[in-house]
Amino acid sequence: MEDVILAGEPVRNRNVVLLVNMLGGDELSAKLERGLGDENAIVALSSADRQRIVAVLEHPPGELAGLRAVLVKQMKQQKERELRSDQRHRR
Repeated sequence: MEDVILAGEPVRNRNVVLLVNMLGGDELSAKLERGLGDENAIVALSSADRQRIVAVLEHPPGELAGLRAVLVKQMKQQKERELRSDQRHRR
């Protein structure tokens, strides 16, 4: 297996390792390491995981820029869905 799917985006194993190192040994980095070790093709990310990755990738290396862009887009879409839901419930 050469890629892991994170947020629907294929990420090369070596770039997942780079991300793990950037995360600095937190719970999310352990989750990603388990995914690599278990050879999981897909690692599910929570909203908090997505926020953490975006934060650590504020100035992403080129290999991870695509992942950051996907996560930012997904987070924006989620926020928009939540706002629409809140507006519907207020009526």
